Amino acid sequence: MKNSIAGLSMSFSHMNFKNIDLLSFNSYNSLLDYDIVIIDLGGISLEYTSEKNYAGKRLLTEHNSFEFVADFKRRKEEIKDLLALGKTLYVMLPSEASFYIYTGKNEYSGTGRNRQTTNIVHELNILNILPIKLNVTTGLGSKLAYSTDSPYKSLFEIKDMEYYYNAYFSSEDNGIPVAYIANTEKNISKVFPINAGRLIVFPSIFDEGDYSSEKEYRKVINNFLHTIDDLEEEIKVSLDDYSLPEWADKYNILTEKNEKEKIEELNKEIEKLEIEKEKTKGRLSSIQKYKLAFTASGKELETIIYEIFSELGFKSMPIEHNRADGIFEYDDLKIVTEIKGVNGSSAEKHGAQLEKWVSEFVEKEGTIPKAILIVNGFRKKDLSARNEAVFPNQMIDYSTKREHCLISTVQLLGIFIDVKNNPSKKEEIITKLLNTVGVYSEYMDFKKFL
Repeated sequence: MKNSIAGLSMSFSHMNFKNIDLLSFNSYNSLLDYDIVIIDLGGISLEYTSEKNYAGKRLLTEHNSFEFVADFKRRKEEIKDLLALGKTLYVMLPSEASFYIYTGKNEYSGTGRNRQTTNIVHELNILNILPIKLNVTTGLGSKLAYSTDSPYKSLFEIKDMEYYYNAYFSSEDNGIPVAYIANTEKNISKVFPINAGRLIVFPSIFDEGDYSSEKEYRKVINNFLHTIDDLEEEIKVSLDDYSLPEWADKYNILTEKNEKEKIEELNKEIEKLEIEKEKTKGRLSSIQKYKLAFTASGKELETIIYEIFSELGFKSMPIEHNRADGIFEYDDLKIVTEIKGVNGSSAEKHGAQLEKWVSEFVEKEGTIPKAILIVNGFRKKDLSARNEAVFPNQMIDYSTKREHCLISTVQLLGIFIDVKNNPSKKEEIITKLLNTVGVYSEYMDFKKFL
């Protein structure tokens, strides 16, 4: 046997067969371990105790009602997963699909000694365990006909195999007809493709008592199991997976040559589109990198700030190792910067570090530069969640006295975007930036430029 098979709520006259594992509905054995599962829907409710009938149908005991509901939910989910995995489910319809269960709810009437309690029950249809909707009519019989065009015909050609039906059905779900009540169009077997798997509604199998001996019954059932195993392999094989030797390619049949030429043309178009796609991805990346201005820290942040300044027309000047984060020149004005990416707000120590670079520059160059502190504050937060000031009040006085310009990287990105979109405003914007002492006041609302 190439495929593992499970029988759920099946009895086979209480016999065991080596090629199928018989599982009870309430067991914890998973159906997902198997390639093929056969379910006798009529046998499910019989696994649970019924103390009496209600409205002419079985009523499970209160304890068994709750147990059944839990099992039902678990098995229904397994059936859905089984079919999603591309496996096969055979379903045998019951003669009576519904029965009653206790809900655990009560109604009360009367008062005092006359007070009465009524247990609320619910009618449950076992067909609801299936992922398809079947309209079923009860009807017992054994005269059937099958479609000779279906690969499933082999199931009806097993020597000495006898089936009977408990019901016939119709369905709005698309399925492939397999078998009918003889001389009618009433379906008793149909294949429903579901996700990657197959659900096959199938007639029931006679018990041992309908055969001449236990030996004959065992032989027939084993032939049945081997047939569904072979059928599973046959169904899996598809002509979509065929292969041809290389030499067959030199012979063209029907419109093959035209289709080959069309594929060649399409491949050329695809190649052009791939090239254009790569160019577009490159342009996109060159745009998206500027988002590092409000996400990055360290060398990544310094590099993108350098690029923004360069795009704005600032000239980068060489710096010594372990000195200012950046020294620039704009229209003969020297600019010394300190660039920081931090998880919270800026701090006075950042202003002190900038002042140190200014002092060293003055000592070396003999001229006073413009000092700019550039900070990506709260960098790990979404921009919409950055509700606190990047430059807190306690550090502003220190920086203002030293004529520092304080600007966030988000504001600097705002300058960059505005200048790119409106080149004529560049000089006005840059002049205001370089004349700012204290916190730069423009581009405070990122929503206006992002």
